Amino acid sequence: MYTISKETDSIVLICHDCSHTEHVDSFDERLGSPRTQAARAMQDHSREKHGVGSVLTSIPKSLLSQGAVVTSQANNLTGK
Repeated sequence: MYTISKETDSIVLICHDCSHTEHVDSFDERLGSPRTQAARAMQDHSREKHGVGSVLTSIPKSLLSQGAVVTSQANNLTGK
């Protein structure tokens, strides 16, 4: 999805599929970790521009309270 590299004065996230970059220092520290914000922005970019995103899905709170557990969806994705 992306790689992380360090430039002289910044950490940069670089998309594997295009020239899109996110610079950590361009995010506001008051809104939380700049690195987390940059990673989220890169994930949004990957999902919107390349159709790639997290394979994780959230579990509704009502099911969590009933003891639902997360299982791997890898077998469903590969057809096994």
